Amino acid sequence: MRASVRTPADGVLASRLSALIGDAIAASGSVGVERRRSPYRSTHELEDVDLILGDGRRLPLVLKACGLAATHGVRPRIVMDGHRELWAYETLFRRIEIGAPRFFGRLDLGPDGERLVLERIPGEPLHLVGGLDAWCATARWLGRFHARGQERWGGVAASGRALSQDPSLHERWLARSRRRAAVAGGAAAAAWSETIGDAARRAIRILADSPRTLVHGEFYPSNVIVSRTGGDARIRVVDWESIGVGPAALDLAALTAGDWSESVRGALVRAYRSTAPDRIVDHPLFERSLDPARLVNALQWLGWTEDWTAPPHQARDWHLEARTAAARIAAAEP
Repeated sequence: MRASVRTPADGVLASRLSALIGDAIAASGSVGVERRRSPYRSTHELEDVDLILGDGRRLPLVLKACGLAATHGVRPRIVMDGHRELWAYETLFRRIEIGAPRFFGRLDLGPDGERLVLERIPGEPLHLVGGLDAWCATARWLGRFHARGQERWGGVAASGRALSQDPSLHERWLARSRRRAAVAGGAAAAAWSETIGDAARRAIRILADSPRTLVHGEFYPSNVIVSRTGGDARIRVVDWESIGVGPAALDLAALTAGDWSESVRGALVRAYRSTAPDRIVDHPLFERSLDPARLVNALQWLGWTEDWTAPPHQARDWHLEARTAAARIAAAEP
């Protein structure tokens, strides 16, 4: 079930967007909008909007619901902050240039709710892109992001806005996913008692001692947009609702989740290593923290909420992901 966020009439929307964007369209003005629900929406209402200018040009935008009305019922309370992403665009990304979408501002539509107004990036989500080059480019982007974030994470953590990916949060995901498994019964409950529970506690301990930095928090391929310029892939990253501070491995594990061969997964890790800071990749727990991070990520989705179902482009067998990671953790124990 998705939060219900009302949308304003086209004329009202065009007028409000024109006032917000201002100088970018001052020469030509705007004459209207064309809008449609984005095919990539997931936990938040998302609209693709073309602001039609007086000279015939179109300004492609994305309107993303924010505020408490946008998060109620689709994000658990333990991670819910309706304005965390707004904070990231308004404050953090002004200090750290990372190639996020251009942010035009926040649109307050009164009883119709709030929207982030962002540029709409041409390209495809990474999960639809074939060929390893774009995936390796994404891994290198992630390494650079973590390098910039390692000098900022202390101040970000002190802001009170960033999500703290610490052992207490991971323990809460563990408890939530355990409860859901108990309710489901059968094989799910048996898997907990035999493998996942013990491995999860080890995973949380390992991540607690792993190098920390600024993390995206949900660095899955569906949140990466790949634009092609000539033969090069330009990487842009969206959906910053879970930006926070935590083990760098959480983001890399999210990127490499799924049914990868060891050779391909190894290529992605090497690409990440090539741009990530030495403090992260030379840490003795770096390689050892990837399977724990995969397990903790899986626990998050297994313990998310019963009121929300992932859309097809984000669906994954998180039970299988958890069992696989747990088995690898158990096998690696001395």
